[in-house]
Amino acid sequence: MADSLGSVKNIAELALKIKQAVETVRQNKQECLQIRKRVVRVSSILSQLEDTVITRNNPAMAAALEELDETLRHAHTLIAACQEKNIVCLFCAATTLSNKLRRVKDDISDQMMEGMFATSVHVTIVLKRIQDDVDYARPPRVPIKGWPLMI
Repeated sequence: MADSLGSVKNIAELALKIKQAVETVRQNKQECLQIRKRVVRVSSILSQLEDTVITRNNPAMAAALEELDETLRHAHTLIAACQEKNIVCLFCAATTLSNKLRRVKDDISDQMMEGMFATSVHVTIVLKRIQDDVDYARPPRVPIKGWPLMI
C-alpha cells in the first residue's frame, strides 16, 4: 500500500509544476489551462484531507491517490510537450497532443470521482463503527413502572 500522505504531498508538488508549465505552453493552450484549473482544484481539496483519518490506513484512498499521481505525471509530460518551439513538430503533433490532453483531463475527473467514492465509503464505515460503539456503551433498558420488561 502506498503512503497516502506522501501521495497527497506528491500531488501538491505536481500541481505546482503543472501550474508553472502551463504558463509557457505554445500550443493547445486552452486544454492546458483547463487541466491546470482542474489540477489546482484537486490539489486544494486534497490539502484539506492531508493528515486526516481518511487518508491514513485506507487502501482504497491510497490506490486512488496513487493513480491520480500517475495521471498528473502524465499530464505534466504532455504539457511540457506543448512548450516545444519547433513549428513543424507543433503542426504535426498538435491534434494528437490535443486529444491526449483531453483524455488526461477526463482521467483526472474520473480519479477525482473514485477518490470521492473511496472517501465516502470510508467515512460511512467510520461513522458506523462510532455508532456501534455508542450502542454498545449505552446502558441497558430499564422498564417503565407498570410495563413489563420484554426480553
